[in-house]
Amino acid sequence: MWLIGGSVTSGPTMASQPRESFLPSRARVVASILGPVAWLCFTLLYVGFWAQGFSLFQSVIVILVSIIILAGVMGALWASWGMRRGRWGWDE
Repeated sequence: MWLIGGSVTSGPTMASQPRESFLPSRARVVASILGPVAWLCFTLLYVGFWAQGFSLFQSVIVILVSIIILAGVMGALWASWGMRRGRWGWDE
């Protein structure tokens, strides 16, 4: 319980609330939808047009590296949200 300006309130004050992160949640959701769609388009174009000069092993490596890059980008996008939720909880 907090006493602010003569009234009793419960919970943290505005000063202790987390700041809004650089990237809003809507942009993260849009990026989380468009990222895999763009990856799928890249993979189909790569397999259909650009992979003729590579061996099967090299083509598999290119696709695996692109998956790792996509996972890294998605992880970086959502890391700040996860850290904020982990610290402040779901009750906000």
